[in-house]
Amino acid sequence: MKRLIIVVEGDTEKEFIDKVLSPYLYSKGLQSVNCFKIKHTKGGLTKYRHLKTDLINCLYENNVIVSTLIDFYALPKDFPKYTETDKIVNKTERLSFLEKAIIEDIEKEKGKSFPNLFPYIQLHEFEALVFSSINAISSLFSNNEANFSEIENIINSHPNPEDINNSPLTAPSKRLKNTIQGYNKVVHGIMIIEETGIETILKKCPRFNNWIQSLIEKAKE
Repeated sequence: MKRLIIVVEGDTEKEFIDKVLSPYLYSKGLQSVNCFKIKHTKGGLTKYRHLKTDLINCLYENNVIVSTLIDFYALPKDFPKYTETDKIVNKTERLSFLEKAIIEDIEKEKGKSFPNLFPYIQLHEFEALVFSSINAISSLFSNNEANFSEIENIINSHPNPEDINNSPLTAPSKRLKNTIQGYNKVVHGIMIIEETGIETILKKCPRFNNWIQSLIEKAKE
C-alpha cells in the first residue's frame, strides 16, 4: 500500500482533505494520507513554479502517490501549455490536458518518468462541491440567511455542480457569497460538505469521483 500525498492551494481544501476525504480514503483501505498547502506563497496558487517545487520534492519520497487539489478558476498563467488550452472547448478535456502538461513538464526537467504523479484540477473550483445538496444547505441556514430559491435555481440550471461556471461573477465561490449571508468558505463550506456527506458528493460530481476512485486504485497497486 502506497502513501498518498495531496498538495492543495488553500485552507479550505486542506480542511476538506483532513476532515472529510481522509476518513473516507481510510475506510477504503488507504493507510496514510498527508496533505499540505503549497509552500513559498502567502496564500493560494499564485505561481506554477511554487506547486512544481513542492511536487518534485514529494515525488522522490519512497512508496508514495502524489496528487493535487487545485482550482481551474484563476489558474496562474505560467502553467505549462496554458495558452494552448484556449483551443480546447470541452472543459473536461481542457483539464486533462493541463494535468498531463504538469507531468510532462516535470518529467522533461528531471529526465525521468514519474508514474506516481497524478495531478488533479477541480472543475471549476473547489466550492462547486458545496452545491451537491440543497438539503444540506437548507438544514444549516434559515430563510433569512440564505436565498434558497436562487441556490436551487443554480443547482437545477447545470448538469452537475462541477459545471457551475467560472467567470469572476458566476464562479461557485462568488455565487455562495451572493446567496448565503456572511458566507465563509473555510467555516461554512466545510460545514455544508460535512452535512452533505462524501458519498453524495461523489455521486453528484463525476470528475471528482473519477479522481478519488483512481487514487484508491493507484494507492493499492
